[in-house]
Amino acid sequence: MRLAIILIGLICLFLLFRLFQYRHQLKLINQQLQFIQRHDSNLLLTKQLNSKQLNKLLSLLNQMLSLQRNHRIAVQHQEQQLKDSITHLAHDIRTPLTSLDGYFQLLIKNKEPEKREEYIGIIENRIHALNELLETIFTYTKLQNDAYEMHLEKMQLNQTLYEAIFYFYQHVSNKELEPEVAVTEEKIFVLANAVALNRVFFNLLKNSLDHGNGDLKISLTKQENQAVVSIQNKVLTEDEIEMTQVFNQFYMSDQSRAGQSTGLGLFIVKEFVEKMNGKIEAILKDQQFIIYLTFPLINEMSPVKV
Repeated sequence: MRLAIILIGLICLFLLFRLFQYRHQLKLINQQLQFIQRHDSNLLLTKQLNSKQLNKLLSLLNQMLSLQRNHRIAVQHQEQQLKDSITHLAHDIRTPLTSLDGYFQLLIKNKEPEKREEYIGIIENRIHALNELLETIFTYTKLQNDAYEMHLEKMQLNQTLYEAIFYFYQHVSNKELEPEVAVTEEKIFVLANAVALNRVFFNLLKNSLDHGNGDLKISLTKQENQAVVSIQNKVLTEDEIEMTQVFNQFYMSDQSRAGQSTGLGLFIVKEFVEKMNGKIEAILKDQQFIIYLTFPLINEMSPVKV
């Protein structure tokens, strides 16, 4: 009987000791949580007591803290990206507007017919460039919206590419860049969006005209179950192009063009191509800057629309 009483007493003492340990551990966890909250810390919770249930609780709490930290970092990154975007876009708009204002002032003050005609032509060109800039910015903001959806339909890639080349070269002032075009005669059909696909080709051709140094080559081939478009041209200085950055927003290899270009052209191309289930790749070899577009082929008889 006495032994039983001693045994019960020992069990009670053990349970009281464990209760004290649990209370101490909960107090420690509470203090750690308060510290993390107060100091916006990335620390995780630690334990002094080894318990299966307590281990599960701490593991769950640490997972929640890690998710919260990752979410906070993502939000901070998005906020910084938004600030950078606003800064870049404000600068890109302000530069042509300042130029326009200057030529308007010259037009008002000058009475010579020839000079006025010259200023009017320059102003018209500046307005056209500003319209292109605003369209680029509008497209960029659409692509930043997660709710933006693109409707796809069956398109003949050969015809679209030819039309884009013809349209582009009808509207550029520099006629010295004559492309070498090699497009397969076999009809190639892909699932795409007409506006987006034309914008892709326009941006790529404009990029070649603005940054290339001649020898422009455009090709369309069929490779197994894929359509492959390649656009390549010669560049003068390979070392000035950061190939890991070319599809990033606001990247410009030639910083002297700041104010004339948004640095969004190839970023928009990449976003559009991927939304049309395609892939894009850029390589630089022997002073040739080459962009490859790859799209899955669809059957000519498929009345596809998404």
